[in-house]
Amino acid sequence: MPNRHLVLPSFVIILSLVILGFITQFPEPLYQASPVGAGFFPTVIVVIQILICCVLIIQHQRKKQVKQEQPLLSSHSIFGFTLLVGYAALITLVGYLPASLIGFTYYLIYYRVKKPIYYVVAWVFVLAIYFLFSDVFIISLPEGLLFF
Repeated sequence: MPNRHLVLPSFVIILSLVILGFITQFPEPLYQASPVGAGFFPTVIVVIQILICCVLIIQHQRKKQVKQEQPLLSSHSIFGFTLLVGYAALITLVGYLPASLIGFTYYLIYYRVKKPIYYVVAWVFVLAIYFLFSDVFIISLPEGLLFF
């Protein structure tokens, strides 16, 4: 049986390297008010993702204790994947702000979080990221096809 602690991080590293190749092909706009290009933040995220996966593989290799093998895919990983796919579809339709608010709220409802402070923190985080990108970095976030 394939070991999930080696297979999944290796898959993410390979996928990240492919994505890194596509990021370098982002066109540079002739006009831009921001000092960073369109590929800067995706590149940073991909590099951090590769580093984290390498650390996970190294940690697993160094671990000497043999535990019971876990299945390659769990219900939590399937939920996470479908949440990300749904979020990507929703962000395309309604834009960053509504999709992020809906996505964070759905995540908290799915895991039956009852404390209102978690919802408030999630919404404030989304609004802070929106403010940071739109007003500080002057980078427009997706507005969605329905509101275009």
